Amino acid sequence: MPPVFDQALVLRTFDYSENSQIAQLMTLGEGRVHGIAKGARRMKGAFHGGMDVLVLGRVGLYARRPTAGLRTLSSFDGRTHFPGLRERIARFDAAEHVRALLLGFLREEQPAPEVFELALAALRMIEVANDSQSGAIATGFEAMLLSASGFLPELTQCVRCERPARNVKLARLSVLRGGLLCRACRGEDPGAPEVSGRTVATLHGLAAGPLARAVRLPAEPELRGEVQEVLERWTSSVLDRRLATRSGLR
Repeated sequence: MPPVFDQALVLRTFDYSENSQIAQLMTLGEGRVHGIAKGARRMKGAFHGGMDVLVLGRVGLYARRPTAGLRTLSSFDGRTHFPGLRERIARFDAAEHVRALLLGFLREEQPAPEVFELALAALRMIEVANDSQSGAIATGFEAMLLSASGFLPELTQCVRCERPARNVKLARLSVLRGGLLCRACRGEDPGAPEVSGRTVATLHGLAAGPLARAVRLPAEPELRGEVQEVLERWTSSVLDRRLATRSGLR
């Protein structure tokens, strides 16, 4: 059968043999794809010398063979290289966090077109952002990705008694229970950290989008730090590991 062509963002590559590569891609139509590009590093081949991470292009995909662990890629034509991501360290660090989140949350061959479009929007925004905005956009992307993936904590009401979270000053945010615990229910998870009402409202706003809202994230270090701590705790719990890329966010 001939290959099927799709839009794809390169997330990770490994050299394989003398001229080939193994690549993990985020595709529009099939979600995350893990495949082999035979002869990819030949300059005159169908991959034009090989694939680089954070490059958007058109990929050719053969159907999976029943016993194959990897898909076979027929070609890749890189069309958008996002050069601005590599012009400033803060932009590169933010883009790397977006890439790490995609590798962590996307599932093999499960289409997620809304995540695909969200990721491209984030990269385009980071590409022209200043240092402070870069980290804020990556933070907003993480909150929206948690929401799109169904892993966002419950931020609108207490998860125990379902009391609406209005005029919150302090609450516990429980990984164990899946969201906020009000003052009356805080004993459900006494080890859960306290978060301020501003942090709850900020996270809720970021997760609801649009992504441009993240650029307006208040600059106070204390608030940004608490938002980052909450996201780190939550994402680490979902993925069962800490993302090293978070330390590069500003």
